[in-house]
Amino acid sequence: MMHDIQAISCILMASGLSERYGSNKLLEKLEGREVILHTAGSLTAAGFRPTAVTRSPEIRVLMEASGISCILHDQPKKSDTMHLGIIHSPPDAAGFLFMPADQPLVRPASLRRLAEHFFAHPERAVRLGSGSTPGSPVLFPAFCRQDLLAYTGDRGGMDVIRSGHIPCDLVQADYAWELWDVDTPDSMEQVRKICMSLQ
Repeated sequence: MMHDIQAISCILMASGLSERYGSNKLLEKLEGREVILHTAGSLTAAGFRPTAVTRSPEIRVLMEASGISCILHDQPKKSDTMHLGIIHSPPDAAGFLFMPADQPLVRPASLRRLAEHFFAHPERAVRLGSGSTPGSPVLFPAFCRQDLLAYTGDRGGMDVIRSGHIPCDLVQADYAWELWDVDTPDSMEQVRKICMSLQ
């Protein structure tokens, strides 16, 4: 049975301060395009319609120029970013996908696999992983909406899964490096090396 992947609300988490990187890592160029555009491109290629949530006016300008909706805010916590994404989601969303914007190597095929597993098991959360190692993104069922909105911490939605005893499945990415995020200049160099090896 075919499902509409756009029934899943896709929230592109782009509110970090890049403190470990030293500048806005999402605007760093990777093969001629900003990091966030690589991540957003994989989401749209997989069939999602992402909405970025950011504290950066520059990110907002970039997103809007690329045809991607964007919410600009000034709230401090990761949970604030989650809440804004949920509040601006359609009321009938099938689930909520939280995608870190600094994960530019994630592949559309892996994202589609995540969605397919979710539609087959809509009562369970699901996250991308490699082997036994869990990673991001994480996809929550719609019934988690109120629990996610009630969460006020700064560690992300996995606290909601643990505290609510919500079952969570691990869906395998095609490659371990799809889970890599860009936290430091050194990690960016590792990402660049993967990109060069794929040419």
